Amino acid sequence: MFKYLRAVLFTCLFVMQRPLWAVEYSADILSAFWESKSSKTACDLTQAIPNYGEAFFSLHPEEPLQFGVYQARNQGVVVSEANLSALPASWRHEFTHLKSYPVYIEQRAQSKYLSVFGVDAEAMIDVLLGTEFPTFTYVNTYQEKPVEQVKVTVSAVNFPAAYTKFIACRQQLLPYAMASLQDKIFYFSEAGKQVDKQYFVLVEKIVEYMQVIKDTKLVIASDTQSIGKADARLFKPRAKKIVDLLVKQGLKKSRIAVKSGFSVTDLENNDKTFRVHVFGPDVLKMFWFNKGSFHLTAKEKQRLDLVAQYMQHQTKALIINSHTDGMGRKANNMVVAQKRGKVVKRYLETQGVSADKLVVRAYGEKKPIASNRTRAGQAKNRRVKLSFAR
Repeated sequence: MFKYLRAVLFTCLFVMQRPLWAVEYSADILSAFWESKSSKTACDLTQAIPNYGEAFFSLHPEEPLQFGVYQARNQGVVVSEANLSALPASWRHEFTHLKSYPVYIEQRAQSKYLSVFGVDAEAMIDVLLGTEFPTFTYVNTYQEKPVEQVKVTVSAVNFPAAYTKFIACRQQLLPYAMASLQDKIFYFSEAGKQVDKQYFVLVEKIVEYMQVIKDTKLVIASDTQSIGKADARLFKPRAKKIVDLLVKQGLKKSRIAVKSGFSVTDLENNDKTFRVHVFGPDVLKMFWFNKGSFHLTAKEKQRLDLVAQYMQHQTKALIINSHTDGMGRKANNMVVAQKRGKVVKRYLETQGVSADKLVVRAYGEKKPIASNRTRAGQAKNRRVKLSFAR
């Protein structure tokens, strides 16, 4: 037993005292090869690195150029102290590019990415065209202790020919990504059915994208469909106006669907389905209170949440008109109306609506919409009505 423990201790001391293992990866100079892949939504240049993974340039619409190395497997160690520099080819001895670059490290369960972006990635194109070799160096650690020093060299051999194809891809790349056009909301004024001109450019971009990416579709749905059937009466003509505008720009009507709400499939197919939201405030403007109550129900708060969302895109003030039934003294009814109006105002403020965009107007019992001789009429008169600016 003592001999066994002594052997284990000796082994541990040996491992702790020995220098870090140095491991190097690179493509063979004679067989180094760059592969180009092009589409309207992505430009990629890759070089296989034996026993490691690959080096890559990657460019997508509205994103900076990315250059890096991808390690195809993660052995449970953590990368630290990563750096990128440019080294001369083995047949050259002078250093012409001594700058080093900070490296972004992305570690996944089964792989690793070491990358630079933007101007640093663009600089690596000049490095490779100058027949210098971008070289990543980093330390692998395990349980916060360094265990291995790694050097990954990207070869400049055969790069110029592949880069010519990459340039051609960059020139035909779409100027915007689907993500930046996704989940756009078309806001309509109260009772309005015309699409505001501010959305015309957005429609043009969506149509252009869909004409290039043929397997995409577009779904139009209402953001206020949860209110019920009353929403559909205004949603359908508004959606039709958007459809007409899309078709006018050249999109086939067969690729457009109008639904009351988005399905699970619509939400999951984020790279194949454009989701266009229709938002009108009409079904959100009426709130009723029980006799003597100042309480907002859970459903009323949900509707006011939608009101708050709508107001984030409005510049003019929202008028909160508060009324009571005709029971009781006029002075008391005016106080009740003021309190109910302020309850609505305070809740909207908690949801991010600026106080200077909310105006409370209390009328008490002055403007009934039904007879106060019946309970049903009294209930209709105990109301808060929101007036949205047009």
